[in-house]
Amino acid sequence: MKKTNALSVSTTRTYSSLYFNPLNHPSHCRSSSTDCVGKSQFEFEDEHPDKENHNVNVNKPKPFRSLSTDRILKPSSLEFCMQMNHFQTSLNIWDYSDSESAPASSWSTLPNKSLICRPLPLDVGRCTCFILKEQTPHGLSGGTFFSLYTNEGQGRQNRKLAVAHHKRRNGRSYFTVAQSVKGLLSHSDDTFLGTVTANLIGSKYYIWDQAYRRNSGGKQPKPPLAVVTYIPTITTCTGSHRSMRAYVPKHQCMPLKNTNQVQHIKGLPMNWEGKLDKVHQLFSKAPLYNKISKQYELDFRDKGKAGLKIQRSVKNFQLTLEENGSQTILQLGRAGKSKFVMDYRYPLTGYQAFCMCLASMDAKLCCTV
Repeated sequence: MKKTNALSVSTTRTYSSLYFNPLNHPSHCRSSSTDCVGKSQFEFEDEHPDKENHNVNVNKPKPFRSLSTDRILKPSSLEFCMQMNHFQTSLNIWDYSDSESAPASSWSTLPNKSLICRPLPLDVGRCTCFILKEQTPHGLSGGTFFSLYTNEGQGRQNRKLAVAHHKRRNGRSYFTVAQSVKGLLSHSDDTFLGTVTANLIGSKYYIWDQAYRRNSGGKQPKPPLAVVTYIPTITTCTGSHRSMRAYVPKHQCMPLKNTNQVQHIKGLPMNWEGKLDKVHQLFSKAPLYNKISKQYELDFRDKGKAGLKIQRSVKNFQLTLEENGSQTILQLGRAGKSKFVMDYRYPLTGYQAFCMCLASMDAKLCCTV
């Protein structure tokens, strides 16, 4: 019998040492006996003899806050329980116990090279990225520097997919695109991806692969991977806006997510402008009139649901495979002074999508808006 009592006492002590039980607090009365009443009348009154000057908030429990974010903790959180039981020495490992990571994207398992150089697989839907205008790194003289990052979601590390450097040569825009700064400095580097060239007024942009050379010695260059054209700013019943079209090869590879085979992208066919049945044409959506803002703008409500506020900008666009089509293949929206959000789908590669967005972000003489 003694052993049983000892075991019970030991178990109770162990339990009490780990968890706070409010029923064991002296202020809690378990019975209505006169002893308890007497204590409540005298001992509790003696604790605060001066009731008039007593501050009622002295013993009011303060909410526990996260040591990292300073947010009020939920009672169900692990860090709340640890602070309640005074285990401050090990709290730093639970600083982010209340933050939950966003679910992994369907394309998160694809390597960077696949996202950039191959069309996005049909079974992963669309890929969301950020384009940031950043400070030009050391070694690149002047110009503008851009970086392309994946948007992996809250609590996940974004990946840098590509970088681009923009300069003007003889009044024409020229972009160099690579996976790292080394590729921008040397076209012979493995990370070099290609270039984007434009005509003088900025109405046509050519997206080239690594084999493109500006000085080809009079030889016929290989066809580009894609072409982007702009119609000079037009005024219609929907307001003044840019009209944009893009052309990509029609029979690009169509790998699925679980396919490991590496396939190279072929460029547009020779004399592709006379063979439009062999290329994909992408058409820009016309902006619609918003009765609330009383301005013409594109519909980015899906980005608003994702917590991204898209600002109005003439550089924003949405491309579809059919004229007046509903499904957006590529879209670009300004999310800040130096930040844009890019979404793309099959049949585009990440490289093609990035270059088309760079073309839209470039200043053009043909567009006055």
